Amino acid sequence: MNSIVIGISGFMTAFTGCFVGMIFSILMKDRGRRFKGSFLGLLGGFTLGIVCFDLLPEAFEASSLFIAVVGLGIGLILAVILDGRLEYEDKLGTTAFFKAAIFMAIGIGIHNFPSGVALGSLFTISIMKGFRLVIALILHGIPEGLTLGIFFRECKASKYKLLFIAFITSLPMGVGAFLGGFLKSPWATSFSLAFAGALILYITLRETLPAASDTWKGRTTTIGNVLGLIAGMLMVSFFH
Repeated sequence: MNSIVIGISGFMTAFTGCFVGMIFSILMKDRGRRFKGSFLGLLGGFTLGIVCFDLLPEAFEASSLFIAVVGLGIGLILAVILDGRLEYEDKLGTTAFFKAAIFMAIGIGIHNFPSGVALGSLFTISIMKGFRLVIALILHGIPEGLTLGIFFRECKASKYKLLFIAFITSLPMGVGAFLGGFLKSPWATSFSLAFAGALILYITLRETLPAASDTWKGRTTTIGNVLGLIAGMLMVSFFH
């Protein structure tokens, strides 16, 4: 399979999942505080499930424990630095959502690169196995795009900005898929997954879950946390 075609396939895979998720976020606007708080709690729990039971275990398995721990450490350091610098205030007080959106976009973009490398490598082995991974990655990308869409919509981002964000965060998977046919680097995969996992984990615990609780303080927010975590675990189990 031609490397350029593989690269385009990787980009379209990431873009499709992210774009569909963002479409859902647009359709869900103008909902009440209870719904938004509960749904943010659900997304936060889902993200925790994906990071703790998918990204980080894969990082540890891809290479050595040392490489993964280094990736986690550097990712955490960058998260703390960005947290101090990404101060954004407007009349609506959307600081937390802006931070969460930027962190998630960076984390998803970084995570898409090793996923693309894996996809490109698999396409060179078996086209059918590659297509099965494409389906899994699209389904995996929908909740990520939904989360990004909700956060950026809370910051009053336009539909065109959402489209641009989906494009930018999808490029790393296209580049990774293109390179996947040429080189296989378990160290780079392990480091990237751990780095992205640390970023996403930090912002989920720092901003997403607290924002969900502040939006709606009822029990449904906590129920959403638990259901989201279970859903993340089930999704990881289904695709493994």
